[in-house]
Amino acid sequence: MTDGQPPWPIAIVTGFLGSGKTTLITRLLHDPDMRDTMVIVNEFGDIGLDHHLIQAVTDTVILLANGCLCCRVRQDVVQTLRALYRDWLAGAIPGFRRVLIETTGLAEPGPLVASLCGHPLLSDAFALRGVTTLVDAEHGLDQLARGVTCRNQICAADHLFLSKCDLVGAAQIVVLRDQLHRLNPLAEIRQTDGVIQPGWLFQHVVVRPVPSSLFCAEGEDHLAGIATLLLRSDTSLVWTSFRLWLSDVLDKYGSRLLRLKGRLTFDASAGPVIIQAVHHSFYPVEPAPHAGENFLVLIFDGPAPPDVAAGFNAMTMAL
Repeated sequence: MTDGQPPWPIAIVTGFLGSGKTTLITRLLHDPDMRDTMVIVNEFGDIGLDHHLIQAVTDTVILLANGCLCCRVRQDVVQTLRALYRDWLAGAIPGFRRVLIETTGLAEPGPLVASLCGHPLLSDAFALRGVTTLVDAEHGLDQLARGVTCRNQICAADHLFLSKCDLVGAAQIVVLRDQLHRLNPLAEIRQTDGVIQPGWLFQHVVVRPVPSSLFCAEGEDHLAGIATLLLRSDTSLVWTSFRLWLSDVLDKYGSRLLRLKGRLTFDASAGPVIIQAVHHSFYPVEPAPHAGENFLVLIFDGPAPPDVAAGFNAMTMAL
């Protein structure tokens, strides 16, 4: 958490149409821990904020009774964030400590993540902390079978929240959780019918080893046309060699790379670091909260390219 100065941590909330994003954010706006949060939503009317309003700050930003600032998106999120930064510098809006962004139900999270990580006018002011995807427990299995956008939202997530669990039986939830875990074994899965803590959306998921049984063999399709590749290293890597390999992967396959995440150590590092990428965008490297196995997980739309694993293995064997 910041003290009201940039870079401000950002959490993205996404999810397919009808998954319950409006319900979730409405609930969050009642939580006193959301105070000093900038909430970016598509339209005010979608969330029913009338009983929260106390004053308009600018044409698009309003101050809520619980201390949140709520912003209406006029164009796109990137332009909105730039405008908020300018308004904050000019003293036109009060200070805030973090940003919560709700995307539309048909949005692909990849382009937004790319803009937040790589835009030269945003990277100094904002720091992406995580993507939370809501999954409709009632219709999720059908949406997974038919919706590419739904699957991409799940693969890009750090946190998966199941909504409407009270409308289905326990057996269906078990099946859904299993499919979600196979699509994205790195994400934490929670049910949202109980208490939701705002901090969950902004915390880093602990990077932990995952069993090989969840992963496809090299080049093999699995659930819903998504291939997940696990790469391991028994030793520390050389940063320059790794960066060249990763740049090649992002350049060749970034359009199909839904998620890359893992924990690695390098010769020059003081300890393990978290490595993340979405499509062509490489996240800033951050220290890992815990030491442990060196590994990377890559989630592809379609088969995992054989040369990805071959290049990684060749790099580790050369050490």
